[in-house]
Amino acid sequence: MWQTMVARMLDPEFMAKVVSSLIILAVAVLIATVLNILIKRWRRKVVGLLQGKGVERASALETQITIIRRLFIAGIYFFALMIILLQFDAARSIGAGLLASAGLAGIIIGMAAQTTFSNIVAGVMIAFSQPVKLNDAVIFEGDFGWIEEISLMHTIIKTWDNRRIVVPNGILANRVIQNWTMKDASLLGIVMLYVDYYCDVDKVRNWVGEIVKGSQYWSKDSEPGIQVVDFTERTMVLRILAKANDAPSTWNLRCEIREKLIKKFKEAKLPLPRIRIEGEKIPQA
Repeated sequence: MWQTMVARMLDPEFMAKVVSSLIILAVAVLIATVLNILIKRWRRKVVGLLQGKGVERASALETQITIIRRLFIAGIYFFALMIILLQFDAARSIGAGLLASAGLAGIIIGMAAQTTFSNIVAGVMIAFSQPVKLNDAVIFEGDFGWIEEISLMHTIIKTWDNRRIVVPNGILANRVIQNWTMKDASLLGIVMLYVDYYCDVDKVRNWVGEIVKGSQYWSKDSEPGIQVVDFTERTMVLRILAKANDAPSTWNLRCEIREKLIKKFKEAKLPLPRIRIEGEKIPQA
């Protein structure tokens, strides 16, 4: 039997088909490589030109070009594989057999590939409808991070602590996701401060203005503010508002405000929240 197989493999017609298959594969690899290089260069050039017109527009175009490039390359390899298989009689007979049992095979393949196709379709939809784009700051199921990669099958989110969350595109397209940079990357930072009722709010307001305006994270296009937003049975609740250019800067600005306010309170010996007992002498104004 093995002698028959060797004889078939050494058949000139079979060898010619093998050689032509290798040539087709080499041409497909060459075309895909050249196309990949050309599209990447074009993307860098176009995105570079659009950087001055806004980061959002450049990021949106970069996302679309990335998906288009991957679709073209996948299409090239798919058609090359089909041409190679159609050269061989065995592949043709397998194809005829599949067509003869197309009903059952179609159901089985459709069920098996449903998730795969849904992810691909969702990836294309994400690239063009753009609920998220490359480098967008997002919160997905409680994790904050940036969109690092959008492929045909999945999207990778790089978290603030350098983890990677791989989300299938079908899931991403059907879940609620917070996008902090869709229209405007700047954010309003909020710091809640619980102080004693004898605290001088005007003095705290001056401190907040001094701290925010002296911070490298402040966006400088919005004045910091402070409001008395609530009274509790023990404390007065202040809300501090300050704007920064992006999510990391907003986080750092909030932390800086807390740290420096604590220092100010200690230096000025202003009362922090404390529990009073009945009969305590009330300070005179």
